[in-house]
Amino acid sequence: MKYNTEHDAPYWRGPVWINLNYLILSALHHYAQEDGPYKTRAAEVYKELRQNLIGNIVHNYKSGYFWEQYDNAASGKGKGAHPFTGWTSLVVLMMAEIH
Repeated sequence: MKYNTEHDAPYWRGPVWINLNYLILSALHHYAQEDGPYKTRAAEVYKELRQNLIGNIVHNYKSGYFWEQYDNAASGKGKGAHPFTGWTSLVVLMMAEIH
């Protein structure tokens, strides 16, 4: 992946970040409850994204760690800092559907 600058890696571009996905889930959950033209689609995307995120984090926990970020390739492999219970711990709120 292309660097931001010569010495600045694309830290926020590429990997799957749980904190940002939690915010997206929260917005999708909100719009899935509101009447409007996108209610059904928001509910569908919310369900699929929630299942994918929880499934990927649980799958990667088999390594014994929560990870800082996850690969955006098909593998979804954990990467970055570990053990990492910072924003990856948001998975508990995702499971409980607390937004």
